[in-house]
Parts: sequence; C-alpha cells; structure tokens
Amino acid sequence: GRRGAEDRGQGGCGENQWLVPSSPTSPSSSSLSLHSLQRHQAKDRLATAKLHLRSLFGQSPHSSVESDLDCTDQAERESRGREKKARLPFLKRWSEVGTAITHHHGNTRPSPEEVRKWGKSMDNLLSHRYGLAAFRAFLRSEFSEENLEFWLACEEYSKSKSNYSLQRKARKICEQYIEPGAPREVNLDSKTRELTGRLSQAPSHSCFTQAQCRVYGLMERDSYPRFLRSDLYLSLLGGPSPTPHSQHNGDP
Repeated sequence: GRRGAEDRGQGGCGENQWLVPSSPTSPSSSSLSLHSLQRHQAKDRLATAKLHLRSLFGQSPHSSVESDLDCTDQAERESRGREKKARLPFLKRWSEVGTAITHHHGNTRPSPEEVRKWGKSMDNLLSHRYGLAAFRAFLRSEFSEENLEFWLACEEYSKSKSNYSLQRKARKICEQYIEPGAPREVNLDSKTRELTGRLSQAPSHSCFTQAQCRVYGLMERDSYPRFLRSDLYLSLLGGPSPTPHSQHNGDP
C-alpha cells in the first residue's frame, strides 16, 4: 500500500513537472505580432501586384529572367529620361515662338527674304514684329529675356507724353531693372547704374539712353549671334525642319 502511494506520488510529480504555467501576453509582444503579420501581408500584396503586372505585359509570373527584365526596364527608363531632357529646351523654345508669333501675326509666316534681313542687323530683327516675337521667345527659353524687356521698356518710356507718365514709368523701370537686387536686374557697370539712378530722380525722355545703349550692345554681341545660329532662326529661314536630334547635337 505504501509503495503504491509512493508511485502515485512520483507519478504526480512527473506529470506536474511538464506543466509550464502560462504567463499573460504582454501588450508589447501582441503589438509586435500584429506588426509582423501586417508586414507579411504587405509583402504578399506586393508580390501579387508584381505577378499581375508581369502577366499584363506577357511575362511569365515565374520567369527566371526577372532580374534581367528589371535591368532592361531601368535602362529603358534612363534612356527615355535622357531623350526627354534633351528635347525639352527645343520643344519649349519652339512652343513659345509659335505662341508669341501666332498672337502677333496669326498664322502668317514671314518670307525667307524677310527672315534673311534679320541676319543683317539687330535693328532689322527688332523692328520686325514677327522677328521681335521670335527673338523674345528665344531669350525666354534661355532665361535671359531681361535685357530685351528692359530695352523695350525704354522704347516705350521715350514715347511718354506727360511728366506724370515719365515719372511713373521711370520709377517702375528703376525698380524692375536698374536698382541693385531688382527682380529683373540688367547687367550694367556701376557708373552707368549710378548715373541712371540719379537721372531718373528728375526724369526726362533721355534719362535711360545710356543704359539702353549699353544693354543693346550686350545683346548685339552675345544673344543676337546665338539666335542667328539657332534652329529656330534656321527653320524660319527655310532650312530643314528642326528636330530634337539636331538640336541636341548642334546640327542645323
């Protein structure tokens, strides 16, 4: 009887030693499990989306050349990006010229003889409304239109018929183009800038003459020759239609 009791006692201990008391689940471990589950679900959704996209483009979901396809796609994207970047200046310039010219002249295109005269002097270019629109759009595409805008503002200023108009326009021109740090400050030497500022305090029809001549000279030496070499001018002259490829490589 005693041995049976001992056996039962040992058996009881043997069973109890395999019973591990369960500890309550902490909030942190529960949150970690939920985060892990969400992460696995997101991965599954991403994998499903990739398979769907590849099936749309005729690729086997289990293709062994997946990495090669990824490399090819990336190379194609980079190539398209470089091509688009090379075309942007040309397309932007041509679009602006077309818009400006249509605004001033409708759909009337100047003859090659008229366009050829633009190449003889900048005066011929600026005195022709179509030529002025093309030159302005060209400068705008290079972010250097402030010189031309200043020159045009001076031309308009010189036609003022009253002292009130002179004072109002002179103040506006100085604020926009002459004062240091002006929004569209033009490139003038310090002496010309100071002189123009003083003269504009008692404005006359000629107070901007010197500054206007300086800016005209800058355009004639720099912007005007570039315009004559541009695809825009050459196409208006009757040359081959410009293409993004020729613009990128500098060919006419």
